[in-house]
Amino acid sequence: MPIASRLIAVALLSATMSPASAAPLFDAGSICRTAVAAMTDRDPKIMQVTRTVGDVLFLAYARPIDNFVWDYRCKIEGNRVVWASEPGRWRDDPKDHKVFFEIVGGGEQLRIIEDQGDGSATKELFERDQIQ
Repeated sequence: MPIASRLIAVALLSATMSPASAAPLFDAGSICRTAVAAMTDRDPKIMQVTRTVGDVLFLAYARPIDNFVWDYRCKIEGNRVVWASEPGRWRDDPKDHKVFFEIVGGGEQLRIIEDQGDGSATKELFERDQIQ
Protein backbone atom coordinates (compact mmCIF):
# COMPACT_ATOMS: atom_id res chain seq x y z
CA MET A 1 0.00 0.00 0.00
CA PRO A 2 2.75 2.54 0.69
CA ILE A 3 4.02 2.16 -2.89
CA ALA A 4 0.56 2.92 -4.28
CA SER A 5 0.31 6.00 -2.05
CA ARG A 6 3.67 7.23 -3.27
CA LEU A 7 2.69 6.73 -6.90
CA ILE A 8 -0.51 8.69 -6.38
CA ALA A 9 1.40 11.48 -4.62
CA VAL A 10 3.92 11.66 -7.48
CA ALA A 11 1.11 11.71 -10.06
CA LEU A 12 -0.70 14.51 -8.23
CA LEU A 13 2.50 16.52 -7.84
CA SER A 14 3.31 16.11 -11.53
CA ALA A 15 -0.19 17.19 -12.53
CA THR A 16 0.01 20.38 -10.46
CA MET A 17 3.43 21.47 -11.71
CA SER A 18 3.29 24.21 -14.28
CA PRO A 19 4.97 23.50 -17.63
CA ALA A 20 6.39 27.05 -17.43
CA SER A 21 8.49 26.03 -14.46
CA ALA A 22 10.55 23.93 -16.86
CA ALA A 23 11.02 26.83 -19.29
CA PRO A 24 14.50 28.35 -19.38
CA LEU A 25 14.91 31.87 -18.07
CA PHE A 26 15.59 34.70 -20.49
CA ASP A 27 19.26 35.02 -21.47
CA ALA A 28 21.23 38.29 -21.42
CA GLY A 29 20.78 38.74 -25.17
CA SER A 30 17.00 38.49 -24.95
CA ILE A 31 16.89 40.87 -21.99
CA CYS A 32 19.12 43.46 -23.69
CA ARG A 33 17.28 43.21 -27.01
CA THR A 34 13.93 43.66 -25.26
CA ALA A 35 15.10 46.55 -23.05
CA VAL A 36 16.57 48.52 -25.95
CA ALA A 37 13.49 47.77 -28.05
CA ALA A 38 11.24 49.06 -25.26
CA MET A 39 13.28 52.26 -24.89
CA THR A 40 13.28 52.90 -28.64
CA ASP A 41 9.67 51.78 -29.20
CA ARG A 42 10.73 48.98 -31.56
CA ASP A 43 9.93 45.30 -31.95
CA PRO A 44 12.43 43.17 -29.97
CA LYS A 45 12.59 40.71 -32.86
CA ILE A 46 14.35 43.26 -35.11
CA MET A 47 17.11 43.79 -32.53
CA GLN A 48 20.12 41.58 -33.19
CA VAL A 49 23.07 40.75 -30.96
CA THR A 50 25.99 41.29 -33.33
CA ARG A 51 28.80 40.33 -30.96
CA THR A 52 29.73 39.89 -27.33
CA VAL A 53 32.90 41.12 -25.63
CA GLY A 54 33.10 39.94 -22.04
CA ASP A 55 29.79 40.87 -20.44
CA VAL A 56 29.01 43.57 -23.04
CA LEU A 57 26.57 42.75 -25.81
CA PHE A 58 26.58 44.78 -29.02
CA LEU A 59 23.15 45.23 -30.59
CA ALA A 60 21.97 46.57 -33.91
CA TYR A 61 18.73 47.06 -35.77
CA ALA A 62 17.84 48.50 -39.13
CA ARG A 63 15.05 51.07 -38.93
CA PRO A 64 12.36 49.68 -41.24
CA ILE A 65 11.41 52.95 -42.90
CA ASP A 66 14.88 53.80 -44.23
CA ASN A 67 17.15 50.86 -43.26
CA PHE A 68 19.37 53.17 -41.20
CA VAL A 69 21.31 50.95 -38.79
CA TRP A 70 21.30 51.87 -35.10
CA ASP A 71 23.92 50.36 -32.77
CA TYR A 72 23.89 49.95 -29.00
CA ARG A 73 25.87 48.33 -26.20
CA CYS A 74 24.24 46.62 -23.26
CA LYS A 75 25.15 44.75 -20.11
CA ILE A 76 23.21 43.22 -17.25
CA GLU A 77 24.06 44.13 -13.65
CA GLY A 78 21.78 42.16 -11.35
CA ASN A 79 18.27 43.12 -12.46
CA ARG A 80 19.45 46.35 -14.09
CA VAL A 81 20.07 46.89 -17.79
CA VAL A 82 22.89 49.36 -18.44
CA TRP A 83 23.12 50.57 -22.02
CA ALA A 84 24.86 52.97 -24.34
CA SER A 85 24.39 54.07 -27.91
CA GLU A 86 27.35 53.11 -30.08
CA PRO A 87 29.36 55.27 -30.05
CA GLY A 88 28.25 56.93 -26.85
CA ARG A 89 28.51 56.92 -23.11
CA TRP A 90 27.12 54.32 -20.74
CA ARG A 91 23.82 55.43 -19.19
CA ASP A 92 25.03 54.81 -15.64
CA ASP A 93 25.21 58.35 -14.28
CA PRO A 94 23.01 58.95 -11.21
CA LYS A 95 20.96 61.45 -13.25
CA ASP A 96 20.25 58.93 -16.05
CA HIS A 97 17.04 56.98 -16.20
CA LYS A 98 17.46 53.48 -14.85
CA VAL A 99 16.21 50.41 -16.69
CA PHE A 100 15.32 47.22 -14.84
CA PHE A 101 13.85 43.88 -15.80
CA GLU A 102 11.71 41.24 -14.09
CA ILE A 103 10.97 37.72 -15.24
CA VAL A 104 7.32 37.06 -14.41
CA GLY A 105 4.45 34.81 -15.37
CA GLY A 106 6.23 31.62 -14.44
CA GLY A 107 9.17 32.52 -16.68
CA GLU A 108 7.00 33.23 -19.73
CA GLN A 109 7.06 37.04 -19.55
CA LEU A 110 9.69 39.72 -19.33
CA ARG A 111 8.82 43.10 -17.81
CA ILE A 112 10.98 46.10 -18.68
CA ILE A 113 10.80 48.99 -16.20
CA GLU A 114 12.14 52.44 -17.01
CA ASP A 115 12.58 54.49 -13.82
CA GLN A 116 12.73 58.18 -14.74
CA GLY A 117 14.24 59.11 -11.37
CA ASP A 118 11.43 61.50 -10.47
CA GLY A 119 9.19 58.86 -8.93
CA SER A 120 7.57 57.92 -12.22
CA ALA A 121 8.20 54.74 -14.14
CA THR A 122 6.98 53.03 -17.28
CA LYS A 123 6.51 49.30 -17.41
CA GLU A 124 6.13 47.17 -20.50
CA LEU A 125 5.34 43.46 -20.45
CA PHE A 126 6.58 41.15 -23.21
CA GLU A 127 5.47 37.58 -23.81
CA ARG A 128 8.21 35.08 -24.62
CA ASP A 129 6.94 34.69 -28.21
CA GLN A 130 7.23 38.48 -28.74
CA ILE A 131 10.95 38.26 -28.06
CA GLN A 132 12.23 35.04 -29.55
